[in-house]
Amino acid sequence: MNDIPIIDTHVHLWDTNHLDYPWLQNNALLNKPHLPSDFAAHTKGVNVAQIVFVECAADDSQKRQETDWVTALSEEEPRIGAIVASALVERGDEVRGDLEYLARNPKVKGIRRMPFVLADDGSLDAKFLRGVQLLAEFNLSFDLCLSYTQLENAIEVVRKCPEVTFILDHIGNPNIRENIFDPWSNDIRTLSQLPNVFCKISSVPTHANHKNWTADDIKPFVDHVLQCFGFDRVVFASDWPVCLRATTYQRWVETLVDIVSGCSEAERHKLFYANAEAVYRMGG
Repeated sequence: MNDIPIIDTHVHLWDTNHLDYPWLQNNALLNKPHLPSDFAAHTKGVNVAQIVFVECAADDSQKRQETDWVTALSEEEPRIGAIVASALVERGDEVRGDLEYLARNPKVKGIRRMPFVLADDGSLDAKFLRGVQLLAEFNLSFDLCLSYTQLENAIEVVRKCPEVTFILDHIGNPNIRENIFDPWSNDIRTLSQLPNVFCKISSVPTHANHKNWTADDIKPFVDHVLQCFGFDRVVFASDWPVCLRATTYQRWVETLVDIVSGCSEAERHKLFYANAEAVYRMGG
């Protein structure tokens, strides 16, 4: 297995005996504890140096508890170098207290909140935008996690929040299974032209045919992201354990290494390590 050092910027950990995750209720594969020991077992042979914990859509009443739980967990698993927590940014200015609380935690580097909140007319909700804009005051980034059909909304959010750093999760969740390249590709190009956006090359096989995907299926989508964002604004991630629906951890890493085999050693280091360290401020 390739021994290049990796920062995995999208790892989920949860204990279903401790917190409630409504979205897991009908998911037999995932509806059980997924803890650092499980992650270690699934990543044997891969040099995962650090990980970014990303909030796991725990019940809205348990957002702080989730952050506190994983912070305590990081004392046992020192590879947890950063936390992307959840906050109800759709509350607008009323979320300030939660952001103040989270910002006091040195591990918390960003926020993720799903889904986008829209007004009745389909436009972006003003309070949601205000909540995202507040992140700049606390030096917190925002992970964008949405359907490829919502990328136009993402573009609008980024344009209206120029002081916030954004990380697009899962290359915008394209429909690779049906090979729907447009309008995803056009929206990715537009989004990449905004300098405060990074893109996670993550969970790509999950959007292809789970049982029969090949590198050829996903390569055009990965290549397009690299063409648009370049190697300076992309980061590697797994989306473990959600990725297990379609791939092993090792296969995903090997596939991506093969796809970028023509890049320089410096570019590969940016993708798999250096950019993550910078955007999630993992040095402090």
